Amino acid sequence: MNFKKDFSDALQSGKDHVALLELIRCHQKQGLAPEEAYRIMQQIWLELGFDKGNAEGDLQNNLEAVMEKIWYECPAVER
Repeated sequence: MNFKKDFSDALQSGKDHVALLELIRCHQKQGLAPEEAYRIMQQIWLELGFDKGNAEGDLQNNLEAVMEKIWYECPAVER
């Protein structure tokens, strides 16, 4: 399973944050660590230009909601 492709495809197809979280949970059952999921989502966020103010409405909102949820679930480690 390729988390980055699966997540990016789901995000681009308009899946909401609930569906995106379900996708992450599925990948976590296959061994994906929360820190790695967050790192990959951050790459996607940067690739979409959200760091430059290129707002995409629901796309950005859903990605950021999922990133925030995963961030707070990550064990307390240096990031």
